[in-house]
Amino acid sequence: MIIQRKSSRLLVVSVVIAVVAMTTLQAHEMMYRGTVVEVQATKVAVKTTDDKTKKTETVWLTVNKDTKVKRGDVLVPYREAHIAKDERIVVIVNHDAETKMLATEIRLAPSH
Repeated sequence: MIIQRKSSRLLVVSVVIAVVAMTTLQAHEMMYRGTVVEVQATKVAVKTTDDKTKKTETVWLTVNKDTKVKRGDVLVPYREAHIAKDERIVVIVNHDAETKMLATEIRLAPSH
């Protein structure tokens, strides 16, 4: 009986920890999809449309030395990515980072 209670408590605790961990992981990152409005040395402006409200807005996303930039499947430095105005872009942002709206990854179409 005592072993059964310990096993039940352990199971409940394990489930709670798993749910909290999954929720925490999901809360960290947000994906912005849209087109490039402007590119600067440390930030990029993206015109994006909210899927639910259909409202279009421009968001400024910060880029730093740790931001990964992929052109197709190739990792390239931000300055060598040659990001162009009106180009399609996907940006993953870490909302838990100390830097507001910090891009952790930028995804672009392959160069032609």
